[in-house]
Amino acid sequence: MTRVKQTVSRQAPWAAFGAVMLIANVSCGKMPEAAAELKLAPAVEIAETPSITGKVTLKGTDAAALRKVVDVGGNPFCIGHGDIVDSTWKVAADGSLADAVITVRGSQRASNVASAPLVDQTNCEFVPHTLAIQAGQNVRFHNSDLTFHNIRVARCEAQGQSANIDNFGQPSRGDENVKTFNTPGIYRLECDVHRWMNAWVFVHEGAHTAVSATDGRFSVSRALADGDYVVEAWHPQFSQSITHTVTVRGGKATADFEFDFANAHPL
Repeated sequence: MTRVKQTVSRQAPWAAFGAVMLIANVSCGKMPEAAAELKLAPAVEIAETPSITGKVTLKGTDAAALRKVVDVGGNPFCIGHGDIVDSTWKVAADGSLADAVITVRGSQRASNVASAPLVDQTNCEFVPHTLAIQAGQNVRFHNSDLTFHNIRVARCEAQGQSANIDNFGQPSRGDENVKTFNTPGIYRLECDVHRWMNAWVFVHEGAHTAVSATDGRFSVSRALADGDYVVEAWHPQFSQSITHTVTVRGGKATADFEFDFANAHPL
């Protein structure tokens, strides 16, 4: 039986906790310009149709060299699922880069969005590893494993720091929490029980977002009027995002992004 708890991340919720931690070897990246406190704009209906598509790649390294198998320390449950590959880098042989978040500046919030996209804990991993949502949207956190997990939620701040804003335990299979993210920004998820488990929730100002797949390709699946737009690609292993200005004509545009491994944080 699924047990559901509702929690809400309001404006600057971490202030009540006062606990700040450093994220080692992982960058929160460049904070979105919309991350300052703000009153959420009303949501409007936005057609679900691809507008900006493209591909994200990584240059300057051998993809095979980035593959690392996690040491689960003999954990009796997690070791039974075969090798767990470190989710820090998901790079194909041709350099295709997964888990980059694509956003469009000035995006509106949509009223016709999924009520609560899922972040599952299955086989001792967070799935998906990177989720992009709009401000004000809910996320379902679920435990599909026959082992205890907890989910610590930390909001990224300046200079690589983050502030803990929530931490809830899910001791049993089927346990579930629903959390509302009202503040745009970058949020890191961690399981304190299984230290290799981490994931990201990127909260954008509006609905025009995408996450690159294992082939590096992405599609912003919300309509855009013709015109010029600033499009940004973010990946947690880089301090700086990549920004392009694209022109939408006939409701369509393409934008490709290439990250340079030389600019990534040390492994």
